[in-house]
Amino acid sequence: MEVRRLAILAAAVVLLLGGGIYLLFLRGGDDTPVQEAGSRFGDDGGRNTGGTLMDTLAPILGARAVSVHGGSDPSPPSAEQLKRAPQDPVAGLFLVGFAGTNSEASFFRRLTERPYGGVLLTNVNYREPQQLSALTAALQRTARAAGHPAPIVAAQQEGGEFNAFGNLAPRSQVDVGNANKGTRESALAAARQLRALGVGMNLAPNADIAVAGGPAQGRAFSDRAAKVTSAVAASVAAYRQAKVVAAVGPFPGSGGASQDPSEGPAPVGLSLDELRKSDMTPYEAIASGPRAVPAIQMSNAIYAAYDGVTPATLLPEAVDELRDRLRFDGAIVSADLVATTATTGGSVGQAAIDALKAGVDLLIVPGGRAQQDEAYRAVVAAVRSGAIEAGRVVEALRRIAAMRLLTRDSREPLRPGE
Repeated sequence: MEVRRLAILAAAVVLLLGGGIYLLFLRGGDDTPVQEAGSRFGDDGGRNTGGTLMDTLAPILGARAVSVHGGSDPSPPSAEQLKRAPQDPVAGLFLVGFAGTNSEASFFRRLTERPYGGVLLTNVNYREPQQLSALTAALQRTARAAGHPAPIVAAQQEGGEFNAFGNLAPRSQVDVGNANKGTRESALAAARQLRALGVGMNLAPNADIAVAGGPAQGRAFSDRAAKVTSAVAASVAAYRQAKVVAAVGPFPGSGGASQDPSEGPAPVGLSLDELRKSDMTPYEAIASGPRAVPAIQMSNAIYAAYDGVTPATLLPEAVDELRDRLRFDGAIVSADLVATTATTGGSVGQAAIDALKAGVDLLIVPGGRAQQDEAYRAVVAAVRSGAIEAGRVVEALRRIAAMRLLTRDSREPLRPGE
């Protein structure tokens, strides 16, 4: 009888723990992002007390997924090598998306044929953490088995409703900004989760200024440039600590745009001097020097400060602002080039060519296969014809390779104290 009572008690404990895990972490649907209650991520005082469920799962997930980053990726080709055979190197310029949650997706066949530089995961690729971990491992394993470099696995995990993976960190940037504390902790929680799940690059944080009525209202850290600058710098430091690449954007700032640039033409009426005194100030803090971010993403907005018609992601003048005035030497990431065409009225292939010629390094084409093939073939043809100089492609590939080095161990568990 005593044995039976003990068995019933043990079963009840198992059911209770299982339900707790489900409620705390594996909920999907419309649930708000899970906050890591009690976590001391990034606590400057070193009070790393009280583990959370993700703290427990992170080393398990990292150890379970055997690292597929072993060995050295090939060096970027020389300009002469590129001219002779541009196909594979050009594929390395693209960060592409796909639909699917496992290795049965048709994209995996294409990944064996074309060595894309990176894969962008969105909410359509996500059900729950273990599934995401298996998916990122399969992406890297598939590329390696085909003799390609493991792609950079990226996501936009910006915060709150702007998270690709809905029940994970970080908190909404607005909530973090309103709280006036916890910025670093929130970013570090997100970075550690992404790292454990095999995502090595985050298209975040958003460095826009929350202008009243603008697209960044309800999204950005603050309506004050100084506060946004401080929050962005703290977030970047957290991602660096967790060894995840943060791609801050959208440069040169779209807080004052007439609408969200992803929805169509979005003019920003500020002068260049006004942009430099407000919207660009967060970038000045993280563009160069010891706190330099490894990547910055361009905006799809159009600017009166430049020609008033061309999205910044295609503008040499906007890229020059980063390279020359702010002395940024990391990788420049394009905006969504499919969305760019809503403003330009042109093809995604031409947008890819123009972005690369403007000085952008990594080209985002999240659309379907037809759009990705069009952009890829357009750039290959432009390199072959000389419309894009081989040296420009080599330069971009070198910056992407440097960024890849920062993400290559993203599936390895963090050591104690990291």
